[in-house]
Amino acid sequence: MRILGIASDLHISSAALIEDGQVVAAAAEERFIRSKHTRAFPARAIDYCLSSVPDGLRGVDRVAVSTNPAIDLSVPDGRYAGRARWHPEGLYSIPNNLATLVDGPYQGHAAQVLQTADKPLQIDYVYHHDAHAANAFFLSPFESAAILTVDGRGEDCTALSAIGNGTTFTTVDTIPYPHSVGLLYGAVTQYLGFRIDRDEWKVMGLAAYGDPDSGAYKSLRDLVDLKDGTVRIDLNYFGYYLRPSRGAVSDAFIDRFGPARQPGEAITSRHHDVAAAVQRVLEDALRYLLTNLHRQTGVRRAVLGGGSFMNSVFNGKITSSTPFDEIFISSCPDDSGTSIGAALYTHCALLGADRGSAMIHNYYGPSFDQASIDEVLSRAKLRAPAVEDPAAAAAHALAEGKIVGWFQGRMEFGQRALGNRSILADPRNARMRDQVNNAVKFREPWRPFAPAVLAEDFAAYFGSEPAVPFMERTLSVQPEAQNLIPAAVHVDGTARPQTVTADTNPLFHQLISRFRDLTGVGAVLNTSFNLAEEPIVCAPQDAIRTFYSSGLDLLVLGNRVLTK
Repeated sequence: MRILGIASDLHISSAALIEDGQVVAAAAEERFIRSKHTRAFPARAIDYCLSSVPDGLRGVDRVAVSTNPAIDLSVPDGRYAGRARWHPEGLYSIPNNLATLVDGPYQGHAAQVLQTADKPLQIDYVYHHDAHAANAFFLSPFESAAILTVDGRGEDCTALSAIGNGTTFTTVDTIPYPHSVGLLYGAVTQYLGFRIDRDEWKVMGLAAYGDPDSGAYKSLRDLVDLKDGTVRIDLNYFGYYLRPSRGAVSDAFIDRFGPARQPGEAITSRHHDVAAAVQRVLEDALRYLLTNLHRQTGVRRAVLGGGSFMNSVFNGKITSSTPFDEIFISSCPDDSGTSIGAALYTHCALLGADRGSAMIHNYYGPSFDQASIDEVLSRAKLRAPAVEDPAAAAAHALAEGKIVGWFQGRMEFGQRALGNRSILADPRNARMRDQVNNAVKFREPWRPFAPAVLAEDFAAYFGSEPAVPFMERTLSVQPEAQNLIPAAVHVDGTARPQTVTADTNPLFHQLISRFRDLTGVGAVLNTSFNLAEEPIVCAPQDAIRTFYSSGLDLLVLGNRVLTK
């Protein structure tokens, strides 16, 4: 059974293909059309996914879409802004550009049938939070678990709690729009001079510089009511839900917190404190929802999805501050992952088929063999000598203080690069953080970088914490290890690590092992291979263009090494 999953007109459009419950291919549209966070229909991503099936679309048995436009988005108060999610865009032969739905009441998903030349092809429109929940639960290693999804908005709700068992899950509760802690965080992101739905992690990094107990926290916390197992926002202070929109925050918010920061304006201690305040309020709300979910379900394992669980700072605190002993967050809890989630929902929940194995990596994107890489280099008239051991070449360059672009194997799926489309540097030199920021990433100086750490050395840096395969959690760095990797440690003594194993990425593991042989440090600084405001590189030509547009010293493409 092959199912094509589609996430379109969402935060990041994507496509995925699963076969018998296993992810075969998945990619975000932004990587192909080079437009970061595009909401466009994922035509190129679908092309890529279908290229892994012998007969293309004819080889697909079903299509699943991660939103259900059959749901009536209107609400009694006409001020509330709802919007049709679908726009007619080129969609191969899917009828009416996937915009026309069957008649009938909402039953969790809607369906229609496309009559192809060979057979009818059913299209399932999956409730958005069900797609998030399916991504979280069916990719997890848990046979049963509590489920919590928290997003800005999905159709008519902003959060969903459920209990999962085997191939099914049952909804326990939802929080209706417009009461959204995700959109509250986004509104404050915009108030701080950044972009909503794009720059929330800038605020997460900035929060470490503020006072979490400041008056800003109390003032913001008073606007959020946590009781009866749900969240209610004082909407008088926000404008994201209004039609027409008057901005993410209202005049009352400005009166309460002071003037909004304009983009490019200097960041002051007041802005630090507001960032710390919204981070803490988000943590309060998520902690409350998780504690309530445990009370309702009684289980000790939780799986988490939705854009709010891209907040790695909170994720790192869950097992120490809630009743849950174990958690699972996939590499793609954000909207891009709902293409996988929708396909898995159809496979497991609708068809009752067996689950595939748990997610242990996110290398689902395109790969390019050495001949393809060599052709691109030749076409650009670039000389890049071949090396027998690219891992050793990169490790030596890192030990000499060089910044390395690392392009290998299949592209990662999700917003974090995990060693196949990465920029790497020496974490031992504290100045390296500024060098990478200034010469390569061209981004704000307060934003931290992540260490990729050998699994066998992980405890030396992070104590007894469980592995972090997808950079999904921020953890405290052991005091004695902070001086070993200062470039990868944030101002508050934390880092967002990636645990690297020889099984999931043998070449990247080999690189870090070679670096450890040279330096005694079993970690490298790892950040995504892209410039500011660009998506992570996909193809060799993307990597080469980024190499020559930045201060990278070395580019390793397969076994070719390009220098300046």
